[in-house]
Amino acid sequence: MNIVPYDPKYKQAFIALNKQWINEMFTLEPEDLAVLEGIEASLAQGGQVFFAVDDQDEVLAACMIAPLPNGEWEIEKFCARGMYTGTGAGSACLKACLDYARERRAEKVVIVSNRRCVQALHL
Repeated sequence: MNIVPYDPKYKQAFIALNKQWINEMFTLEPEDLAVLEGIEASLAQGGQVFFAVDDQDEVLAACMIAPLPNGEWEIEKFCARGMYTGTGAGSACLKACLDYARERRAEKVVIVSNRRCVQALHL
């Protein structure tokens, strides 16, 4: 398994995995679709997506982080292909996102679920 930053060739897998994950765990909302379709805009603002890929370049998991206007960073999307849940692929992507935010001197990362529950991690 390798952890790699965003490449457009992974975009459709990212969207499909996130839609599946969200539909299984929560409810797909308009905000989710906007984030999924707006990956490039998030990247242009300093965000990043990290993918866990196998030796055949198949996406196993992904995590997206982006800066917020208030100086915090947000884990915007986080998913794993069902059969790879629990393998560490998602955790490796999350760690890559947190390391990315730390490198950019983030002090706080938040995760907002579809239920609008906010969890904060102080770095």
